Amino acid sequence: MVPAIPRRLLFVNYSLEMGGIETLLLELSRAMMAGERYRPGVCVFEAGGKLQKEFEAIDVPVHVIQKQRSRDYLLPFRLRGLIRREGYDLVHAHNQVAWLYGGLGALFAGRPLIYTEHTSLEKFQTARQKHLKTALRLLGRKTGLVTTVARHLIPSLEQDIGIPSARIRNIYNGIDPGPYHIDIDREQKLRELGLPLDSRVVGIVASLTEAKDHATLLRAFAGVLQQVPEARLLIVGEGPLEAGMRQLADTLAIAGHVHFLGVRRDIPELLQLFDVFTLSSLIEGLPISLLEAMASACPVVATRIPGVDELVSEEAGILVPHSSSGQQAAALVRVLTEDGLAERLGQGGRDRVLQQFSFDAMIRGYLSCYDDVLRGTER
Repeated sequence: MVPAIPRRLLFVNYSLEMGGIETLLLELSRAMMAGERYRPGVCVFEAGGKLQKEFEAIDVPVHVIQKQRSRDYLLPFRLRGLIRREGYDLVHAHNQVAWLYGGLGALFAGRPLIYTEHTSLEKFQTARQKHLKTALRLLGRKTGLVTTVARHLIPSLEQDIGIPSARIRNIYNGIDPGPYHIDIDREQKLRELGLPLDSRVVGIVASLTEAKDHATLLRAFAGVLQQVPEARLLIVGEGPLEAGMRQLADTLAIAGHVHFLGVRRDIPELLQLFDVFTLSSLIEGLPISLLEAMASACPVVATRIPGVDELVSEEAGILVPHSSSGQQAAALVRVLTEDGLAERLGQGGRDRVLQQFSFDAMIRGYLSCYDDVLRGTER
């Protein structure tokens, strides 16, 4: 039996910048703080993340251990000190770099370890992939359980990292649909953003990185404007490619219709404003922003890639090949102009979230993993 609770759980992630993993950790922490079984803390390798204050506001301690550039051989030992000093019973690492450093820290501290794979190693350059695979194959032998946010991530863990299937569980990202089922004053929101009242709004919520491929979306939107001249593209998020995307919008002569909003905390309101939500990603795990859009009954146009195709059914959205600006533009125009299509897809997406991607099921899945790993160490 797992002894008297609460037990102390340490999440390890690279940062607390705005993103899908960070949002997931915040919601997991909120749920745990409302219960009695676990008390979470968070350790990150970069200071100043935009979500740090939100963790602190719900009394979840945030520990920053600044990572040195390139390889930081002392970081696992500093993590070991934190884990022992603060009395954490269990470590849960998220994505590969946190698994490497957080996992070693947990093992050096003699604490059990759980790892969650959110995206595959494909996001790294080939040489980095090779080094990580070698290190993680060794670390994987000592990891109590590995979870994935989408089933397409499982084969790589089995084949490349050598994790036995018996130690892998898929736990789909889940979402509480309540905050996304709201009414807004559309005209007021448009005025707040400085948009014309007749705007047809295409929106994306994604970091401006290569994996999200905003360049293809901008080219697609140029095609949308030829048929829907009142269209506006709202880009929510920030990242290293923002300056380049602004320049591309200028080059395509669409800058007057493209609005870079940066990081926002009014996502539920924006999703109600969007006439269509879109993703142009090349690689994903199971995107939280897409779940949020579907929970908002916002119709979806996204790329047909692993993870997205597990989430979006034919009733919930339109999937197009990645890197195809022409097909993405055609799908966006369909949703903006075809009678009844947007409403039908939006309702289909919300129904799918309610039926298959519930927040409660996700929470139960993770709590079950923690209980099982702790039982295994206490036999």
